[in-house]
Amino acid sequence: MFYSQNNVNEARRNIFLLVIFTLFVILGARLYQLQIVQHSRFAGIAEANRIRVVSQQAPRGIIYDRNGNIIAENKSQYNVDIIPFEVGKDKTAYTTLSEILNVSEKEIQRRVKKNWRGQFLPVRIMEDIDFQTLAELEERRLELPGVLYSLEPIRSFPTHANLSHVLGYVREVNVKNLQTIKDYGYRSGDLIGWKGVEREYESVLRGKRGFSYIQVNVFGQEVGTIQDKRSVVPEFGNDLYLTIDLGLQQYAEEILGGNKGAIVIMDATNGEILSLVSKPDYSPNLFSGIVKSEIWDTLRTDPDRPLYNRVTQGIYPPGSTFKLIAAIAALENNIIDPKMKIRCRGSFKLGRRTFKCWKLTGHGKMDLHDALVNSCNVYFYNLIRKMDIDLWAEYAKKFRFGEISGIDLYVESPGAVPDKALLDKKYGVGGWAEGNKLNLVIGQGDLIVTPIQMARFSAALATNGKLCAPHLGLKYFNREKNQFYQFNPVKSDSITDISESTWEFISEAMFEVVNSQTGTGRAAQVKGLDVYGKTGTSQNPHGDSHSWFIGFSKDNQQVTAMAVLVEHGGSGGGEAARIASKLFKYCSENLNRQRFVSTKVNDIEAK
Repeated sequence: MFYSQNNVNEARRNIFLLVIFTLFVILGARLYQLQIVQHSRFAGIAEANRIRVVSQQAPRGIIYDRNGNIIAENKSQYNVDIIPFEVGKDKTAYTTLSEILNVSEKEIQRRVKKNWRGQFLPVRIMEDIDFQTLAELEERRLELPGVLYSLEPIRSFPTHANLSHVLGYVREVNVKNLQTIKDYGYRSGDLIGWKGVEREYESVLRGKRGFSYIQVNVFGQEVGTIQDKRSVVPEFGNDLYLTIDLGLQQYAEEILGGNKGAIVIMDATNGEILSLVSKPDYSPNLFSGIVKSEIWDTLRTDPDRPLYNRVTQGIYPPGSTFKLIAAIAALENNIIDPKMKIRCRGSFKLGRRTFKCWKLTGHGKMDLHDALVNSCNVYFYNLIRKMDIDLWAEYAKKFRFGEISGIDLYVESPGAVPDKALLDKKYGVGGWAEGNKLNLVIGQGDLIVTPIQMARFSAALATNGKLCAPHLGLKYFNREKNQFYQFNPVKSDSITDISESTWEFISEAMFEVVNSQTGTGRAAQVKGLDVYGKTGTSQNPHGDSHSWFIGFSKDNQQVTAMAVLVEHGGSGGGEAARIASKLFKYCSENLNRQRFVSTKVNDIEAK
């Protein structure tokens, strides 16, 4: 028998055995860690490879007008997503998808890159596919591992009124937004109200997303449902009722037509907005789902600024409508005898400057009442010279000019009411003079307001100083509790330090503005209806003057306040007053001022 002698000494053998033993100990420890210590973690990963969690977007609540007419509801659309990790194993899936969706492979890959959220998360590549495309995807499912199609609720607008600046729009939550709102249960890809009442009442309208669990094989193909995991059905959001009257809103949009401008109509007694129009606007259907980038870019770069809400963001000189402020301040502080007459010859000289009246031939002798009815500039030039600028600003601020109205819409401009401090800051102490006051008293110069402020001003004049915050939210229907809830009462305030005689004087003058033969607002007359108003022509350095009309009507204890602005509309007694006349007539004949009452449940106050 032959054998080889083991020449390895004992020390080397022991070292070798020790190394072998150490390796087995390390291997055993690692196996223990993987199979015992981290069992639950890896079992979860294995389970995740077997189970696909499909998220289901929750339908948003329906939006109604005050009478229960639907303004915004939901419709369903099918979308196509892919899971990059699963599709990446089989590149032929892109070719097949390209054939079915009629989109190039390059475009599909571009969309994947654009909407990328991770290897294992669905990426949107196509929205709103038709039934034929859906059927073909289903037929060829085995050829398309990792390709998903999902049913998603999107906004639908079954009305002829745009209401774009009332409703606003929803947008997809991105990574940047998620940093601030993730604690509220939002996930990347969710839809969230971004403007208008969609944003303001997001907590009311938003539903709760649902989930379903699908079993997949090693190729990522669906093979059935998971029996031991119960799907979570998405919950519908709560319904929202607005103060808007849909018929009036549609009519107001038609009346303003192709003009640029704004209309606000509100119930003077409680601040409920019956119509809110800003033109140019846009079709809300453009924002029914996720907005395509090319559509957004077109709207954003449009020189007419259709995304800009002129009602709350537009700032304009109010023109002669603001003469009412000087009149109230003068009456309350006995600055001038209202019956004293001042002759208007068509102009007023101050130093070397000449300030003109709108009627170049002059109005003749005017007292305060006549000056308001005929909107005589010269009378108010004389009046403001007797008045301290801070006193004039004080009365403007009593009507909340220079601050936001508090309307339940996102982003509002406060405007500006110049006083000594503001003028000193802008021009330097001693850098401004009496000429600034003459411009301010006729609603020009550094004075700027918004249409929503002017509507609130009209409402205050109609109610002898009651100041209600303009609002659009009326009530909401809680689907879970099957009950209606009123929103908390809107804050209101009153101007209590203006005498009854002053209110009567202003009201009578405003009536004559519309109903007398010489009134500048004659175009706003409505047969058989008491209409009160004041016109204004706002100078515009970029073109024709802007046309203003503010006022109110009283009919069967219904008090409707209004502000109409037509950009480049010329005289306030022209275009704006004619539009106001048609709107007052519509309100008188058609408006159902009663709140919508449900026959299902009683209203209860929200807590």
